[in-house]
Amino acid sequence: MLYRTRVMVVYVLAVFMTVMDGTMVNVALPALAKEFGVASTEIEWVAVGYLLSLAAMIPVAGWLADRFGSKRVFVTALVSFVAISLACGAAQTLDQLVALRVLQGIGGGLLTPVGSAMLFRAYPMAERAKAAIGVLSAVVIAPAIGPVLGGILIDNASWRWIFFINGPMGAVAIALGLLWLRGRATDDSNEGIAGRFDTAGFLLSAIAVSVLVYTLTIGPEEGWTSPKVLGLAAVGTLAAVSLVVVELRHKQPMLNLRLLQDRHFQTINILSPFVYAGFFGWIIVLPLYMQTLRGFSATTSGLVQAPQAAGIFLLSNLLGRRLYRVIGPRRLMIAGSALTAFFTASFALATLDTPVQVLGALSFGRGASVGLVFVSIQTAVYATTSLADTGRATSVFNTVRQVAYTGGVAIAVTVIAARLSSVGGDNAAAADRLGAYQAGFLTCGLLIVPAVVISLRLRDHDVAATRGLLSPRDTDSV
Repeated sequence: MLYRTRVMVVYVLAVFMTVMDGTMVNVALPALAKEFGVASTEIEWVAVGYLLSLAAMIPVAGWLADRFGSKRVFVTALVSFVAISLACGAAQTLDQLVALRVLQGIGGGLLTPVGSAMLFRAYPMAERAKAAIGVLSAVVIAPAIGPVLGGILIDNASWRWIFFINGPMGAVAIALGLLWLRGRATDDSNEGIAGRFDTAGFLLSAIAVSVLVYTLTIGPEEGWTSPKVLGLAAVGTLAAVSLVVVELRHKQPMLNLRLLQDRHFQTINILSPFVYAGFFGWIIVLPLYMQTLRGFSATTSGLVQAPQAAGIFLLSNLLGRRLYRVIGPRRLMIAGSALTAFFTASFALATLDTPVQVLGALSFGRGASVGLVFVSIQTAVYATTSLADTGRATSVFNTVRQVAYTGGVAIAVTVIAARLSSVGGDNAAAADRLGAYQAGFLTCGLLIVPAVVISLRLRDHDVAATRGLLSPRDTDSV
């Protein structure tokens, strides 16, 4: 019991730090552009470079953990992330900062999949809802605090402190990781028997994921029919198809796609991208609506998002475990996805005069609804995966999630850009531009709808162990 708590604390600290780092960097981009005297298109590489290297490392995380041990890889990634964060804060040129952010993304890309594998191996099936809630708390609170803290540091100190602040926080996580984490996750893990390094799988996965993520990132700005975007999309798609062919033929693949043959794991990986796409797309659309259209400050925009974090936190901590145990993930996913889609799409009714309090209330409703979904996904995703395969399964799941996150943002921004273009762009009157942001909100809501239908494929008896229940079938398999 004590060890589970210790793994939770170390993992939550690491995730909290990396998520908060990303939100603070996004807030700091205008200040960085001014500091280095460059255009916004150039400063974006501070964020994009990190995102691409992070995405490229996720597929290999499972193999590294199996080969060298979860603790060793996790702590090494943590040390790397913190050390390079401090170097980022000391960067003297934009080129230095971009290069360091790429290196920082390597550590960041390993922390979540390796850490989540350790966490879910430490918790027995019946207690995984508790593990999921702990993870959600960190993931939800960090984006709420990050923009506010980042703004304070930039306004009152320097942009460098958004990186320096990772020093003390990371030092605590590193110390606790060294003291508390076990050298071997479980006796049933694959650590030490990972097999030979799958070079083809690594190269193809890195190319496929990073190129597709980059394509989705630049698509809205460059235009989806531009030669550059079409060429990159072709390269990424070809690499992805080749990856599937190569990995299915490999006895010990880098990215174990055979895990998707399991009906339950497959279903979660099909429905969750729709939820993540709509969820993260809204997070981008709301600040655009609040700040670009209505002229509110970043602080006010952040305050409107804060009730969402409160909704997720309260629902998951107060009711999440009980509802999951009593109702089961299938019905929670159906109801939660439907309600999340509804509350997300309801922002399409927002006008130029909608009170901030109303937006905050809708934000809270959205948070409570998606809390049902996130608790279900995080608790049930590895329910039918063996402990030995958990490390590889986290790489598959997190790869899918990363692409979904970027895709949701790209789709929402593209819809807004297209509608703005039709009314004259950013120079048009606010009343004419309103429809673009309403369309963005509606798109994010519609992106979630397929998850409602796909959730019908879930079977509660597949995850009975995670609810503290055992059907005859489950008992036979234990």
